[in-house]
Amino acid sequence: MTDPSSDAVVRFPGGRVTPDHWTTLAGVAAEHGGDVVLAPRGGVLVRRADGGAVSRSELVAAGLPRRVGDERLPHVIASPMAGRLDGHHDLADLPERLCSELLRSGNLGPDGIPALLGPLVVGLDDGSGDVLAHSPDLALVAGGVDGAVRFHVRGLDTSLEVAIADAPSVLSDLTAQVLRSPDAVRGTTDPDVLFDLVVVALGTHPRTAPRDRSATATTAVEVPRVGWVDTADGLVSLLAVVPHAVVPARLAEFLGAVERPGTVSADRVIGLHGLTESMAEQVVRVLAPMGMVFDDASPWVTGSA
Repeated sequence: MTDPSSDAVVRFPGGRVTPDHWTTLAGVAAEHGGDVVLAPRGGVLVRRADGGAVSRSELVAAGLPRRVGDERLPHVIASPMAGRLDGHHDLADLPERLCSELLRSGNLGPDGIPALLGPLVVGLDDGSGDVLAHSPDLALVAGGVDGAVRFHVRGLDTSLEVAIADAPSVLSDLTAQVLRSPDAVRGTTDPDVLFDLVVVALGTHPRTAPRDRSATATTAVEVPRVGWVDTADGLVSLLAVVPHAVVPARLAEFLGAVERPGTVSADRVIGLHGLTESMAEQVVRVLAPMGMVFDDASPWVTGSA
């Protein structure tokens, strides 16, 4: 399989893919006689029949939101089951608000942090630890008092937290402070220097506070890698992988036709959420023969394929 090209991968905030997104991806893939490919850390690209990749600008022109192709933004990965199971705290629209605030504020500048650090990965973890397991550079972990989220930097808990409503503006301020720092102005790319700066900036921000360590953490319900998951609202989430991380255009079209919220996780698992039991049964009957793997014993899930 062709390696994902950096100028072709689009990244949906938190891996949240709507039915319209799937429909657009399917249309572009079909036009080029190709497929949709799931890239690492929740990225997606469209591959042509000749193996080349369709550019981000062409995907945006076809109807994808402009922000998914903006290379200044960090890679934002998020827990796909947030708010759907006990212990998986709701992140609401935090992924979308974070990206929108970074673009609105102008704090990214013409190049943004990626020009200094390389691709920056921001993780939004629902408290289950599934996103922290991917070692994001900077993470917000839900589960604090009154819905606060706590900061992790390079895998370390900073013992600082912020109200989830304030998180996008705090991260935007943090970005501006990093870009204005003497190290950034001089073009320093040493990640240790810049991440030390991040910790100091968080500690002095007026909206952050020391984490209340007396709070009792809730144990998150374990989620299977793939399969049928009964959610707390009485509905169903379906999780699946596809062979070689390739979604044929026809399958992508059907994912859009389901008309339910979707996710693509950092480990390339496709999620369909908010289904009734009868809908979920029908989806499995239709999409399993088209290549979606819902069986956790499959070699495509166990890694033995």
